[in-house]
Parts: sequence; structure tokens; C-alpha cells
Amino acid sequence: MKHLKLIFTFLLASFLLGACSDDDVNKNAWGDSYARFVRSAMTVRSTSGEAEAVVQWLQSTWEITLGEGSIVQSVSPATGGGNASGLQFTKVRLTCNANLSAEPRTQTLHLTDQSGVTTDLVVTQEGLADRVVLDVDASVAYQPVVGFGGMYNPAIWTGSNVLSTDEMNTLYSSEGMGYSILRLMIYADENRWADDVAGAKQAQDLGAIVFACPWEAPAELTDEVDGTPHVKPENYAAYADHLISYINYMKDNGVDIYAISVQNEPDMDFTAWTPSEVVNFLKQEGARIRATGAKLMAPEACGTQPEYTDPVLADAEAFAQTDIVAGHLYQGFIEEDGGYAQNRHDYVCGLYPRLGGKTWWMTEHLFNDGENETDPAQWVFRNWDYNFTHLATEIHKCMEGYCSAYVYWYLKRFYGLIGDNDQRSPVAEGEVSKNGYIMAHYAKYATGMTRVAVTSSKGSCWATAYVNEDGTELTLVLLNADVTPKTVEIQLPGIRTATAVETSETQNMQPVDVSVSDDRLTLPISVQGIVSVRIALD
Repeated sequence: MKHLKLIFTFLLASFLLGACSDDDVNKNAWGDSYARFVRSAMTVRSTSGEAEAVVQWLQSTWEITLGEGSIVQSVSPATGGGNASGLQFTKVRLTCNANLSAEPRTQTLHLTDQSGVTTDLVVTQEGLADRVVLDVDASVAYQPVVGFGGMYNPAIWTGSNVLSTDEMNTLYSSEGMGYSILRLMIYADENRWADDVAGAKQAQDLGAIVFACPWEAPAELTDEVDGTPHVKPENYAAYADHLISYINYMKDNGVDIYAISVQNEPDMDFTAWTPSEVVNFLKQEGARIRATGAKLMAPEACGTQPEYTDPVLADAEAFAQTDIVAGHLYQGFIEEDGGYAQNRHDYVCGLYPRLGGKTWWMTEHLFNDGENETDPAQWVFRNWDYNFTHLATEIHKCMEGYCSAYVYWYLKRFYGLIGDNDQRSPVAEGEVSKNGYIMAHYAKYATGMTRVAVTSSKGSCWATAYVNEDGTELTLVLLNADVTPKTVEIQLPGIRTATAVETSETQNMQPVDVSVSDDRLTLPISVQGIVSVRIALD
């Protein structure tokens, strides 16, 4: 063992002597007083962050200056050294900006010692490997975008889980999520209409439009069909009076109802209507309801089924009384399986060209897979991957499918846009959920705009683009469905300024570094990231 210790000591001494004789630490090669970088070159990653260089010095002060380039934002410390005896080493922290291009770039740092001798450190920054080019053609216009929002929690169902003034402000103010549509339930009991006035008025005062849908008709107007309430045809005029009374009541209390639906999900177990009955009601009572100034929506079936939607479109008189074609997406939409769901998607996305300038709205859907599981690990609606592949993907596909408004189900729920006090809620009560931020990416960047053409060079990076009325502002919402980050490039004439925000698994609408040069905009997007971009044009 003693011999092994001697051998180890000998080897260690040899190593240290060898290291000291190397040019990196040999003071004799530099004199008795000097300072220099230990390395003459280094490589840093493409993302913003910090790197480390080392200064070697011997009885000398020194100063570091930045050469031309924008990789290194700052160095700390930028000066150092002194008269200390013996060879000294100082670590220097480099704060680096992100490289927003696909190509690597370099910058030289200069270190000057007290005798005026300068040594250099060449910093090379990697380029982002995955480059996506977006081609925007604002001359090709599609649908107008009215806005985004959710369902005001109905007091008759949710009890105390209603929205506070602060929560409505979070969702509907421009400083908050910027939602612009509020959906209300028309209660069969007129005595409950007052429950929703304050919330609706607050949303309206913050710039939102308010529309309303009936679930249950007044019992005195209905009979039963297969156990489900059903408005008798001889009571259509009285039912129209009920809807008109609601519109007038809300108006008298300061809320202008933008639109009203004939029936929420006439194909489900609320109040049953056959397709022909929806058509007949529109023809008989539609003009009278629309005379209030409120738009009329129909048929608002559970899955936007052709069985309900096509009869309205096919009957000229009924369609003339229909301002907005409305429907839900509960029977499949985002799946590209070549089967039922794919056919549903293709049918819904094919509606707009058939509407003659009218619009279609998606007025209800929710994503809550796993909510009934006892194991919290199975509450998949809490996971970012689920949020991205469901709500974010569906809104994107709806926008591509010429949708003019997307309205989620409950605003405040454990699977909703802000959290509630349910143990399953992924965020605290009143805090914005990931779903809420996803909605805000569209609400704040597409509302009031017109969707225009944009193509992506990579199928895994999705984009929709929007332009304002006078063409001075262009916005985009980008989704990266790939397993690697991307660098996005947009070539546009007349770019004046550009800003962007991103939501991903680890961030919520955080600012993104955007580079603008020679009518080209460049920015990064994370894996499963959603980035909204606002571009001011000359």
C-alpha cells in the first residue's frame, strides 16, 4: 500500500508539472506580469442564458471589452486583477442573447492587461437547427373573427361557484385575458334572469358582446316527447314572446343581447326539437325576434350535425331569419382518423362557403378527460400535453375551418378557463388555467381581425394569420406540435415593430425575443409552445 501511495504521489506531481508547462498556464511564456483568456475560443448554445470564461493573470490588472456583435450582452466582472503574488484565475460570467437565426454567429471579446497587451476570445453561438418559414399573403382574406370567450356559470346549476367582479375583470379586461364574448343561459323561470345581470353588464362594459341560449322552455309551453320536454307548435308564438321578454328585460337592465339562440342542443335532453321544427320556428317567429335588434342563432346542435344544420341552410325562408349558424363539437372534430370524426371536421369546415357571407360560431365545448377518476394522476385535463393537443389544437383547426367565434363551456371550473375550489382544479380559485391562457392567445391577437392566408414550411408548425381593417397590423398565432424547438421566420414588407408572447408547459404568455431586420422577422418557439405575434406595418 505504501508503494501505491508513492506511485500515486509521483503521478499526481507529474501531471501538475505537465499542466503547468502547458501554454494555458505557463507564466514564463507570458512574462512576469500579464493577463489573458485561458481559452482563445468557445461555443455557446443558441438560447439565451449564461456561459463562463476564465481569465488567467499574474500581478496585473485587466479589462474586458466587447467586440462587434450581439451574442454577449454583458460580462461580469469586466475588470479585475491586481498585484497578488502567484498565478491567479478569475471566472467571468457571460450573459448571452438568443440567436434567432438558423445560422451560427460569432463575436470577439478583447482582454487588455495593464501593459496594454490584448488577447482575444472568439465566442461562437450555435444557430437554431429547425427553421420554419411562414409565407403570409394578406391579400387572400377569409372569415371575420368576432371573438372568444366562455359560458357564464349559471346560478341555477353551479350555486356558489359564480364569478366574482375580480374574476370577470381577469377574463374580460384588456389587461387580463381580453375575452370578448360572454354566453348566458336563458332560464325558464323569469324570476332568475336577474342573477346574471351584473356579470353580463360588467363583461359588456369591458367591451364584450353577450349572447344567450335557452335550455328549458317554460313548462306551460311544453309537452313531453319520449320523456323530454318539447315546445308544442301551437305555442311557438308564446315561446318567441318568452325570448323577446328576455331580450327586453336585459336591455332594460343595461345589457344589450347581441344574439339569441332558438335552443341549446335541440338534439339532446333539454328541450327537444326536430330539425323540421327548428326550421318552422325560424320561419314563423324569426322576424319578430330579430326585430328586437338581437341576431338569431340556429340550430346549435350538439355536434353541428348535418341532420340539423342542413335543413336550416336548405330552406331559404328559414335561412333568411338565421344570422349566425351555431353548433357544438362534442361528437369529434380534432381527430384525423379518416372516419367519423374526420368526416365531422370536414363537414364543419365546409360550412362557411355555403353561408353566403354569414358566419358560423362554435358556441360550446369542453375538455375534461379523467375528471371522474379517483387517482389524481388520471386527471389528464390538468396536463399541458392534453391542453395543447385538445383545446389549442381545436381552436387552431376551427380558425382554419372559417370559424368566427369560439366559446368554451364554463368560464370558472376545474377544467375551465379559471380555477374553482374543486380539489381537481390545477390552479387556485380565480387563477387563470392553461386553458385560459390558450384562449387568450386568440382573444388578444385575433379578435376583430380578418383571417388571411399563411403557409408553413413545416407541417408540424401550425399558423393562422389575421389583419386589421386598414392593414396596419398583422397578427399570427403559432403552434409548435413538433418534439424540437423551432426558429420561425416571416418575410413581410414594411415591418415597423413586432412583439410576441409564448405559453408553454413552463410559462404563461411570457415575452419572446423577436428580431426584425430587412423586412424579416425571426423568433423562437418552444416544444408544444403557442406564440402570438403582433406586427405593426407601415
